[in-house]
Amino acid sequence: MKKDTLLLLFICLAISNFAQKKKSNYKDQWQFAAKDSSFYVTAEQQKELYATDAEMKWFKDAKLGIFVHWGPALLKTNVLSWGRNGERPGAGKPATNGVDPEIYDNLSKKFNPKNFDADKWMQQVKDWGAEYIVFTAKHHDGFTFFDAKNTEYSIMNTPYGKDICKQLADAAHKAGVKLFWYYSQPDWSHPDNLREKHYENYLPYMKEHVKQLFTEYGKIDGVFWDHLATKYWQWDSYHVLKDMKKWQPGIISNARVGFGWPLEDKGDYDTPEQSLGPVNHHRYWEACLTMTDKWLYSPKGPIKPYETVLSMLIQVAGNGGNLLLNLGPNGKGEFVEKEAIEAEKVGDWIKKYGNTIKNTRRGIYIGGDYGASTQVGNKLYIHVLQQRANNTDAIIELPQLPIEIISATGITDSFTKYDVKNGKLYLHFDKNKFDENLDNIVELTLVENPSKFERIETWKANPIAKKDFEVSSSSFAKAKNKPEAIYNTKGNVFSEGIHLKSWWEPKKEDKTPSLTLDFKSAKKVKTVLLSENMRSHCTRDFTLETKDKNGNWNTVYNGKTIGEGLRIKLNGDAIYGIRLNVLENTKAIQITAFNSYE
Repeated sequence: MKKDTLLLLFICLAISNFAQKKKSNYKDQWQFAAKDSSFYVTAEQQKELYATDAEMKWFKDAKLGIFVHWGPALLKTNVLSWGRNGERPGAGKPATNGVDPEIYDNLSKKFNPKNFDADKWMQQVKDWGAEYIVFTAKHHDGFTFFDAKNTEYSIMNTPYGKDICKQLADAAHKAGVKLFWYYSQPDWSHPDNLREKHYENYLPYMKEHVKQLFTEYGKIDGVFWDHLATKYWQWDSYHVLKDMKKWQPGIISNARVGFGWPLEDKGDYDTPEQSLGPVNHHRYWEACLTMTDKWLYSPKGPIKPYETVLSMLIQVAGNGGNLLLNLGPNGKGEFVEKEAIEAEKVGDWIKKYGNTIKNTRRGIYIGGDYGASTQVGNKLYIHVLQQRANNTDAIIELPQLPIEIISATGITDSFTKYDVKNGKLYLHFDKNKFDENLDNIVELTLVENPSKFERIETWKANPIAKKDFEVSSSSFAKAKNKPEAIYNTKGNVFSEGIHLKSWWEPKKEDKTPSLTLDFKSAKKVKTVLLSENMRSHCTRDFTLETKDKNGNWNTVYNGKTIGEGLRIKLNGDAIYGIRLNVLENTKAIQITAFNSYE
């Protein structure tokens, strides 16, 4: 009996310890019940908040927006808010390093963006081909870029001393640029945020900000919330959004309005972060990602080349979303020249081919190894992003359409003809001209609008399984960066705040970095997929080699940039291995995908 009693006691203690550990999860302390029942909503009440199709139309037409993360933090760190080593109410993890709060919170006293020119910003946004701008009126650190009447922690109490939001709003209205305010509900510098007097002190403070931002700056087109790991009722989100719809008729909201709503679809669209999102999501979405490796000004960070940005824009548009590209201005209030140059090249492309992207919807062909498609009316645009290896034809094969094709025209100069046979649509291109284009575009005129037909899957994206090859590399920086790491895709699914956590990274001193797949038997590879970490698109010259039956390695492709989701077409001959050689890179190489498809 005594042993049984001791065993029972041990089990109870173990359960108690487990429960305490579970209860001590950092984010749990920031989650608590509503002040009263009026803060909770029904599914019908949630539906009242959705924007109408008419209100969403301009947003779906726009396709490209500019995100701006900015703040005094750049004087000491390249990480906005998250670079502050203090308590993080609402966050899922505690701070472990960063700038001490007494230093971070006083950086505003030195912040003087004397070269800030709101009109110039808006002209740049337009030159870059964007239709709207999302500006951080208040981030998690609590600093306000507007003349907030209830705090001293604002732009008005810096050496600059002028309302940035007011200038941006006036300039946006004048330039015809749509304007969103980014507003973080959690505030890491307010003593009552998500604490004992949250409902009594902090919520009224937040509501005063929201009312000011959406009533005193003229027409505001949208709001970008950022709720972190909190619940919707903690911000009284239902009543706040109802008020905002009265103040700003037609306003649209992203999905970060707090967890816990009755219906799964929060806000008016989804917001994947540092990810291109899905190819066939059930509603509209916006991929927000950075021009460099950080959201804030990052002077030493890798800058994405325009080819990478364009490829992402085309993939996003073809798969039912917008691209929200973040650029972080410097301490003088100017966009970084090298970033702006790349963004302007994107704008130049949009001036030539923007009609195949803007004002369109995702195409009947689901994105795949060929690229993506867009459509408007009875026009279907095929965006061929796939590159071809040496001695490979320039023919793209797609499933036959359920609609008759009236005509086919090359928007870019590489297209030669099309034919339909055996249930397939074949698009033919001139090899040399095909290789010169980042995006080979074909316009198909159909007998009717294809939107009423079910979308067509174009690619069974099942790569050669890990059990069928051995992976090796010339080196790896750390144990977590072994080449095997990129084949662990657990957790890499479409969700808010998704980040790919695994990549291969060679040692800095590796002069000939390479990644090799040795197949255990011959494989007839037709497509190779390559991707880099979204924060480090830094490859500028690389080759692909394939191994023949005699063990010889032969170069089959030479490219400049990899970026996100580069597909390279091989001729389908049997090979025994494939190797990536990076010849030139601007920053640390970080490969997140290297897959082969038969």
